[in-house]
Amino acid sequence: MRDQDGIRAERAGGVLVVEVRGELDITTVLRWTAVLEAAICELTAPHLLVLDLAMLEFLSASGAHGLLRAVERCPERGIAGCLIATPGSVVDRVVRLAGLAGLVPIFPNRLEAIAACQPEEVRWLPA
Repeated sequence: MRDQDGIRAERAGGVLVVEVRGELDITTVLRWTAVLEAAICELTAPHLLVLDLAMLEFLSASGAHGLLRAVERCPERGIAGCLIATPGSVVDRVVRLAGLAGLVPIFPNRLEAIAACQPEEVRWLPA
């Protein structure tokens, strides 16, 4: 699924990858949050949410706050989560400054993220 703001969600084997492209700021955070909530509600167990920010060009403080809210709600829903951010990028720095690195693991790509965080019940990649 992809909407006009460049949000794409893919599901496979209990893993939901949400890719955000373009800008995540005050004008897009509400739409992004709605798409993420809808995608999470359809996720079948076991749960792993991978937020892929590698193609994100800009992340504002309000966008980082939206990410923080999404990540904070995952454990209460029984969902493990991780982020993908290009090391050293502006998005990576904003994510770390917002305190997300203390709440959720951050990986440089999807393969490493899924290999490290995929639930045992559906693991197809070695840990």
